[in-house]
Amino acid sequence: MTEKFENKNLLSDEELVAMFFDENRQELADEGFSHQVMHRLPTRSVRLNRIWTALCSVVGVVFFILFDGFGQLKHLALTALGNFESFLNSIELNGMTILMILAALWLFAAVAAWNLAEDRDVIS
Repeated sequence: MTEKFENKNLLSDEELVAMFFDENRQELADEGFSHQVMHRLPTRSVRLNRIWTALCSVVGVVFFILFDGFGQLKHLALTALGNFESFLNSIELNGMTILMILAALWLFAAVAAWNLAEDRDVIS
């Protein structure tokens, strides 16, 4: 016998699946099986994993300190800042007026607002 289900209330797929599982729920007798499995899990491998993770972390910190990691990070940050400053100095706005710059900024803002509005329409 086949049943035909009509979705008169226009339920979503998630609601239909939840309704199906609620109606067809079956409880299985565990009889302590899960408890026995949990006690038989290898605790030794968990301890070894934690020890290995701690050891690797300590070695990483030692290498960071030995090879002057803070100095390298400072050098990297200063170099990036200097490169950004050079980039800003290389921009020439000889032929541009403030009106052209404001028009371009307005255009970018309008396109961004349009894209956000379209994204909301697609999501809805």
